[in-house]
Amino acid sequence: MAVRTIAIRNFRNHHTAEFQFGDGINVIWGDNGSGKTSVLEALYLLAYGRSFRTARLQELLRTGAESMLVEGNFRIADRQYKIKASQVEDGRKKYFINEQAVVGARQLIGLNPVVVLSPEEQSITKGPPARRRAYFDRVFSVVAPAYMSALAGFTRALRQRNAALDQVQHNRAPVTAVQAWDEALVEQGATIWRERQSLLSDFRVCLATAVKELADRDLQLAIIHTPQPPPDKQEYLDNIQTAITNDCRRGYTTIGPHRDQYEIEFNNADLRKFGSQGEHKISLVLIKMAEALFIRQYSGKTPTVLLDDLFAKLDFHRSDLVLSALGEDIQTIITSTDLIDLEKHGVDLTTPGSRTYHLEKRNGSKSAISN
Repeated sequence: MAVRTIAIRNFRNHHTAEFQFGDGINVIWGDNGSGKTSVLEALYLLAYGRSFRTARLQELLRTGAESMLVEGNFRIADRQYKIKASQVEDGRKKYFINEQAVVGARQLIGLNPVVVLSPEEQSITKGPPARRRAYFDRVFSVVAPAYMSALAGFTRALRQRNAALDQVQHNRAPVTAVQAWDEALVEQGATIWRERQSLLSDFRVCLATAVKELADRDLQLAIIHTPQPPPDKQEYLDNIQTAITNDCRRGYTTIGPHRDQYEIEFNNADLRKFGSQGEHKISLVLIKMAEALFIRQYSGKTPTVLLDDLFAKLDFHRSDLVLSALGEDIQTIITSTDLIDLEKHGVDLTTPGSRTYHLEKRNGSKSAISN
């Protein structure tokens, strides 16, 4: 998979900007505040229908603009795709694949996968369990349509069941209004647990490979997942029904895959509680490299890797290892403040598959190709 071009309008601090990318290493460089990360964010939007920096797409609109547009052309195997995403000030958003409107962002996921390594993603290791659940839900949805479908069905049923629980809590509906959603919740939830167990097992293999290639020999990094899936749907249903009194009192569903815990252990210690800044950084890099490997092996598509100011976040040795691990056949887009710094890391920007763009810090920034 490779992105060929991207055009953005009224996106963040960009009025208009266009980029053409090569198959190898692409560099977007310039001062802080020139809009480098915003280009990566626009690519991510076309891949997942959301930003990796904010949950509110209205924030993507350039100040004073009424709408924004991001349009990209992609080559996947021997097929060409044009993806468009638009957003207006009142919150309405639209997505298009080859000029055909699609309902929601789900149809984008997995079509042209990207992997982003950015400071904003550090919440995967530092944030609460919900942040890691969301991360793995997204990664697993990229490679497994059955998982994405079950997740969507479960989310709908959970939303309806929780709404019914709220009504029961305030004496506006009978308990049967809650129980009406139990079968659908269990059906989809059991599928999520089953798929999650298999997919996480494969992700752990990719993580072990990344650790072996990029880390010190004595480093151990593990993903701990609890609870384990119940043995069958009937037990899950029994547990849901047993918890009905507690759920009605609390006003939300207390049992299911939406309550799973993901924790990361660094050398057998809870990373979130005891990890240093350096341990959090290298752990995120290893998880992201595992993500790229996982998507490639599981889906057969090679994701585009987006590295946001990599060399400012890692030491010299480990940032070099990241580049060498990616290899020449993975399209990589790097943001940096200094081209000379890239050359120190052995990045060859003279090869035919390389491109560089310079962004200047000014209103309505516009890209200028430099080679």
